[in-house]
Amino acid sequence: MFQLHGQEQWEMVKDKDGIKVFTRTNTIMSFKEFKAVMQISASVDEFLSVLYDVDGLTKWGHNLTEAKLLSRPDEFSQTYYAVAKAPWPYKNRDGIYGNVFDWDENTKTLRVAIELLEGNEGSDRDFVRLDGFGYWQVKVVSEDEIEVIFQMQVDPGGSIKAWLAN
Repeated sequence: MFQLHGQEQWEMVKDKDGIKVFTRTNTIMSFKEFKAVMQISASVDEFLSVLYDVDGLTKWGHNLTEAKLLSRPDEFSQTYYAVAKAPWPYKNRDGIYGNVFDWDENTKTLRVAIELLEGNEGSDRDFVRLDGFGYWQVKVVSEDEIEVIFQMQVDPGGSIKAWLAN
């Protein structure tokens, strides 16, 4: 689990369609960390099928224009490459994402650690490489409902100023 020290409290910045989005500053990066929380009618297996469908990330991932699976050595880990569209005049961003899946049977909670990795995938393209980390947390609320938390700390790199991105 990621522990950040000297953190400020979460500030809700959006509450729409059952999704609450929060941000906060921290001591790790000058860019704000964000967290989204929602409850949905689905099972953990249905949620996992969405994360395993890397090609489908462009259908729902924020500003993603490309995604491809690089490796999935087992059901507990995967690595994929993704490109995100950046607003003009900035270059698009890319990243190599490592996911590690961990199921806690006692709490009925799935935790998917996310780490942006170093690597050569996409290095021949004119993109700026992202840096950061985060997680998905999926907890069974009832037989047909789960609570989903998505939290990330990302540095978009390049010349984007923190005050503008935040």
